[in-house]
Amino acid sequence: MKNVADLVVAHLVEAGVDNVFGIPGGATIPFHNSLEIHPDINFVLTRHEGGAAFMADCYARVSGRIGVCCATTGPGATNLVTGVAAAYMDSVPMLVITGMNPTDTWGRGDFQECTPYGGVDTVQMFRPLCKSSEVIVSEKVLQHRVRTAISTALTGKPGPVHIAVPRDLWGRMVTWEHVDRPVYLSGSPSPSDKDSQEIASLLLSAERPLILYGSGTSTIALELLFELSSEHAIPIISTPRGKGKGCSKVPESYLGSMGISANTLVDEFLQANRFDVVVSVGAGFGSYATNSWDGSLLRTGTMVQVNIDPKDIGKIFPAHIGVVSDSAAFAEKLLGACAALDFPVPESRRKWLASWTCRPKWDFPLEQHVGRGGRPSPMEIIRAVDQAVGEHGIILADSNSILLWATHHLPERNKRRFVSMWGWASMGHATAGVVGAKLAAPESDVVALVGDGCFVMNGNEIATAADLNLPIVWVINANEQLGMIHYELRSSGLTRSATLKNYDLVGLARSLGANAVNCDNPARLATLIRQGLRGSGPTVIQVNVDPGMVPPMGQKKQGSARWKQYVENL
Repeated sequence: MKNVADLVVAHLVEAGVDNVFGIPGGATIPFHNSLEIHPDINFVLTRHEGGAAFMADCYARVSGRIGVCCATTGPGATNLVTGVAAAYMDSVPMLVITGMNPTDTWGRGDFQECTPYGGVDTVQMFRPLCKSSEVIVSEKVLQHRVRTAISTALTGKPGPVHIAVPRDLWGRMVTWEHVDRPVYLSGSPSPSDKDSQEIASLLLSAERPLILYGSGTSTIALELLFELSSEHAIPIISTPRGKGKGCSKVPESYLGSMGISANTLVDEFLQANRFDVVVSVGAGFGSYATNSWDGSLLRTGTMVQVNIDPKDIGKIFPAHIGVVSDSAAFAEKLLGACAALDFPVPESRRKWLASWTCRPKWDFPLEQHVGRGGRPSPMEIIRAVDQAVGEHGIILADSNSILLWATHHLPERNKRRFVSMWGWASMGHATAGVVGAKLAAPESDVVALVGDGCFVMNGNEIATAADLNLPIVWVINANEQLGMIHYELRSSGLTRSATLKNYDLVGLARSLGANAVNCDNPARLATLIRQGLRGSGPTVIQVNVDPGMVPPMGQKKQGSARWKQYVENL
């Protein structure tokens, strides 16, 4: 016999969870007692529940396991919302555990009531943000419901799930019910042999084929797609969210990312070519990935869309062939089907691909190296981080303008991860979430690229990293503004609402227990980052950049104008 709190912790450990992020409260005290005494799980006390959700999100992105965050009833639960929404938008598996008022007080106006009978019903609140949201009212069904929640988060199209546990349930006793994980984790869909053979034939016989992948493509799948691309001279590109999967080898045939902040080469490649066949894997074709649904990809003979969620197939661009499949299962079958066909690569296709791969992919224009008044350019930050972070490193880019600079200029390197926050673009996401990323990969160099606006929003989580002695480096692109909004307001000249002061973020970071330094000399930045990564705790480096620099947006403005014209002509 175990109490409910011990059982929940035991099921988390069985699911491979070794860190839980959150803040305790009255409605979750028994759960935290159980977390504290279990030898195989660590509770990470964050400084805000929003930071806990962002950490659980980034932990899941980096580890491939489910991220777990917890909070008490009332404001603890509501503070989680933005981080949970971010996980939902980016299909990140997360288990959200919240406390709830004791069942004998429901509807009686209890303190911080969050029940179906009064106050803010947090179960209903989380339903639009999660694959499932429920309150567990009986210890008899608890183990089954926890297993179901974990399975729901991890299978099909991943995403967050929420369970609420009333305070009086935590201490109830019930018999431990062990079930092997494969029994309750459902299998992933796989393509038919017929589909695999047809798509393989289309790809190998095409003069102008293209493989395109999004964030729904796993690293395992991408390793196989890269192999296919390299062996058969097929160009391959990513969406902004697909960039940076950490594959063992990035082939020459990878040209870069499309959409907003695309590298210039990919923009020109898509505009210059009409493709015989495009095979899209795990991509949703949102506005940022397609420059507001630009029609370049519609100039395609056959559009193949592969997605684990059937609702995403044909949602934006028509699909001539739609395949509901897990990305790894599809890539494995496609690679096998291509090997079985044994088509020779047309020489014309090799020459066509070579005409693009011979060009630079990650440009560093000389005129953007230094800003006005000798202040550094954000691009110098990107270059220094690229130099400082080695193999197996992880670079996170927070929302706003630094994300545009990193997406456009940060080269794709073998084995290096790049974690971007395009889905919900929550300010402060990476500022807090980088703690979860480091705990998921403790042997990796981990750097967060953040703006000063993001840092003042969630920089309090530096204290969490300091408590844990985590050698994380935050590099602050301090441009004294909310970058993207400030840029959009410049045409009117009314920018006060998006202008910040030149804060002493170094002083703030030191007060929270971090090593911190200002760096106005880009030549020293890579060295400072390396020193921070080898330090005994967190390091914050503030770089006061030229606030007048315009972030690279690729064809986004042109695409938006074309979309506006299209809508007006409907």
